[in-house]
Amino acid sequence: MSSLKKTPDVEPADPAFHREEFPFYWIVNVYARYTQIMEITLKKSQLDVSRFRVLMVTQQYGKASISQISEYAMVKMPTVTKIVGRLRDDGLVTTASSEADARVTEVMLTAVGVEKVEEANRLASKVFEKGFKGMSAAQVEKMNLSLGKVLDNLNDL
Repeated sequence: MSSLKKTPDVEPADPAFHREEFPFYWIVNVYARYTQIMEITLKKSQLDVSRFRVLMVTQQYGKASISQISEYAMVKMPTVTKIVGRLRDDGLVTTASSEADARVTEVMLTAVGVEKVEEANRLASKVFEKGFKGMSAAQVEKMNLSLGKVLDNLNDL
């Protein structure tokens, strides 16, 4: 038997279980509400959450492969490929074969794509500010560390 205390103390199958005491209840609900609000917010920039994620990863790395975008944006590779195709058709990204490995497609923002990301970031920052209103930077950092630990634990399964 493990000497580690289970978190939470009550298992979901236990009659004493209350969903509000279960961290995954909050994680799922926060994510769902965040996604709803972001879909509405990003519509003002003619984007959706998936396109926004692809653009954000590409902006962060300057250029990113389809597989990197898939990993960092938590989107399946065939879906990323379709999204990149649409973003390319919209003039927001360009693609090229990697110089290191011609089998790898790299994605880069165009000037119009950079403007679109900046516009979307301004809108998204308002959602971030609203979501974390009343929380200190230390509280947000602690939450990030805790959620990172949960993810690490789940990745070990």
